[in-house]
Amino acid sequence: MTDTLADYYDAAITPYTDRMRAVLDADRAWRVHTMARLGVGAVLSGLHPQVRWEEPVLELAGFAGQRQVDFHLEGRGLLLSAHIFCGSRPRALLNEVGTPVLVYAPVWNLQSDSLVAAAADVRPPASTALAALLGRTRAAVLEALASPAGHNTKQLAERLAISPASASEHVAALRAAGLVTSLRQANMVRHTATALGKNLISTAT
Repeated sequence: MTDTLADYYDAAITPYTDRMRAVLDADRAWRVHTMARLGVGAVLSGLHPQVRWEEPVLELAGFAGQRQVDFHLEGRGLLLSAHIFCGSRPRALLNEVGTPVLVYAPVWNLQSDSLVAAAADVRPPASTALAALLGRTRAAVLEALASPAGHNTKQLAERLAISPASASEHVAALRAAGLVTSLRQANMVRHTATALGKNLISTAT
């Protein structure tokens, strides 16, 4: 049975691990961006249609026939955990000892099978090795998108002092190589470096 499960994992999971990691990284980046701009309430309100936030109460819809249970955090906080295999319904993992966990499915992307990103931080210019590999501007684009929440095209162009068309072109090339992922959120597309892109930056520095 162990060998069968290992074979199944190699066939059904391993080929998609980088893609799944990109989805989870982008979801986390989007939550960070939302919290930085709009606060914790906005993060909790936007997790899932079945999660309702009315401060100070977070309500999770139960299954039909389930009785309502009140659970008090008592200062222990709440860990938000996105899971690929969570299913369509969020669920709470609660106990009286450890940190309570709310498991939810990440919001799937409309573009490139990935998720959202956002916000910004400041990074140094592209490393010499990375610039030699990708070209100075493209390396700078990749490093900028390795920030915790990435950038939209306009932010990226302004940060690197290049035109939006040039920024879009570089992002498209990096996305085609699997180094960047993009997600449309409302009328905006945000970009973030994938795990492969971040590993490339780490290797080159």
